[in-house]
Amino acid sequence: MTMFLEGHVEPTSNTINVEALHDEIRELRNQLVDARRDAAADKRQYTQSVSELRRQLTPLYRALGAVFGELDVLGEDAAEPVNSRTEKVWQSWKDKMPGYPARIISALLLHSEMNTQQLAIAVGCNKQRISEGIVKLNKAGLINKNGGRFSLKTL
Repeated sequence: MTMFLEGHVEPTSNTINVEALHDEIRELRNQLVDARRDAAADKRQYTQSVSELRRQLTPLYRALGAVFGELDVLGEDAAEPVNSRTEKVWQSWKDKMPGYPARIISALLLHSEMNTQQLAIAVGCNKQRISEGIVKLNKAGLINKNGGRFSLKTL
């Protein structure tokens, strides 16, 4: 025996208005399209601004690079010259510690003293890799730390 229940459902205030939801979705999609368009315009403006700033500052950057290059040639604010014996010792350490520690040694031989950010730029890696390399060099007793700056120990 099968019984069927018949009746009529009266809408209440809790009933979901599907059409209103569809309207809201359409409006949100339109807002998303507008936001993406605005973001693209902002990105173009940012890129143009950075390009203009780079264009304006490049002559100054090159001039300062030339000045500091001349100072390095004169020995001002540059690393002490590395003699042949010391160079061989550092090369031996670089061979024992390849990868980022070796590259850090090379950068510090060239620039004398650097902070983590400068090392990351000179070595071409992120700060985490520099920190890991510094730890290895420190364990080997090869590094001096002066505040946030690092240098190689004198051999």
